[in-house]
Amino acid sequence: MKVDVVFAAGDLAEAKVKGKVAIVIDVLRATSVMVTALNNGAKEVIPVLSPEEAFALKKENPKQVLLGGERDTLAIEGFDYGNSPLDYVPGVVENKTIVMTTSNGTRAIKGSVAANKIVIASFLNVKSIVESISEGDDPVLVCSGSNDFFTIEDSLCAGMIISILGQIFDIQLSDGALAMKELYETNKDLEQIASGGNHYKLLQKRGFYDDLKYCFQKNSIQLVPYYKAGRIII
Repeated sequence: MKVDVVFAAGDLAEAKVKGKVAIVIDVLRATSVMVTALNNGAKEVIPVLSPEEAFALKKENPKQVLLGGERDTLAIEGFDYGNSPLDYVPGVVENKTIVMTTSNGTRAIKGSVAANKIVIASFLNVKSIVESISEGDDPVLVCSGSNDFFTIEDSLCAGMIISILGQIFDIQLSDGALAMKELYETNKDLEQIASGGNHYKLLQKRGFYDDLKYCFQKNSIQLVPYYKAGRIII
């Protein structure tokens, strides 16, 4: 099994993911939101690249669709919700379609469409993601990053997945995958090291303390969301 990584959404190229299993990660906070919303009963999540696309889908089905997402960590004007996973509770999302656009995570998903399969990962569902990988798959860990820059939190999550895969399969690592594995294995207090990162600090500055605590929970959700035909479902 060959394992590779993409460091940020802006680094994606078709050749990186073609024929592979893309594991898309945006710990803070898009994929954490998606995993949470689906776990809490959302019918599906539709990632789009722009608010305009989101508003158009809402107009088609205003009662069924909720708009969620952010720009520069803040809620988008006219959207129902921002990018806090704590907003997507069962009473809000049950049987709803969530249309999302974010600065990084939704771009990473859309940029991975050449892959054989795309799954949505976070610390919340690492164990389930690893269990979905089969012998013969070649995973590529797609870290969304922040504004096309490397982020510690996504890399730690990728490293955790790679480390566990190495306990199950005979894996061949790219240099980047090896670096992420080492980053994870030498820093088991994951939130502590991530707290020094720029994106973590920005969310902290803007008061998203509960989001940060929530997004670093490990294996609290057992499901594998996957992207197919424009929708994320389970």
